[in-house]
Amino acid sequence: MKRLSLLFSLVVFTLVLNAQGLHYGVVVGSTMSKIIEKSEIGQDYKKSTKFGYQIGLAAEYEILSFLYLGASLNYITKGDKYKDNFALSKINFGSFELPLQIGYKIPIGNLSVSAMVGPYTNVAVVGKRTFIPKEEVVPPFEWNFEESPHSQYLDDESDVFGEQWNSFKRFDSGICAGLKLGFKNYNLSANYSRGFVDIRPEETIKANHSVFNLSFIYYFNYY
Repeated sequence: MKRLSLLFSLVVFTLVLNAQGLHYGVVVGSTMSKIIEKSEIGQDYKKSTKFGYQIGLAAEYEILSFLYLGASLNYITKGDKYKDNFALSKINFGSFELPLQIGYKIPIGNLSVSAMVGPYTNVAVVGKRTFIPKEEVVPPFEWNFEESPHSQYLDDESDVFGEQWNSFKRFDSGICAGLKLGFKNYNLSANYSRGFVDIRPEETIKANHSVFNLSFIYYFNYY
């Protein structure tokens, strides 16, 4: 199902690139991400926001003067981190992401304001765990990193991606929504995406990607 979703997004992106009424350009931006985790009893695992970046290609097809279909192909970094008085732990993913959105555009003088919503598909190609203890701070005698939220980052034997304990799924899909401000060729976009896929299915917690991104888009052909 996930592969079909990825194939569908690729087909739509290709069709948009070859359609008339097409506007295309480049995307650069920053990301603020975390992995929302909940235990079987509904307890939240508090993590910190991790900053990253995205870069890619964007396209829009104008259906009507106020309605358009947008798609993009981005390389995006995301993950999360956990920090306490004794150590810093991080998980980093490098992924290719394909969002497909329907947008409603309102002109305001020389500007335009758009609201967008739609699904996305994501496949991670790079993954890395990092555990950095604070050497200047000595944990109390009874402290055990293995029994803290650091435990998933300490594992250097399990593969980052896979179907085993402490591993993550490569594929994710979910929904994204946002707002965009446009002026001639220049656009500033703010989006939030939430994954529907449990990316740690072999464990007793449920984990979903949560990402906010702020992007600059330059369209080569102004409309």
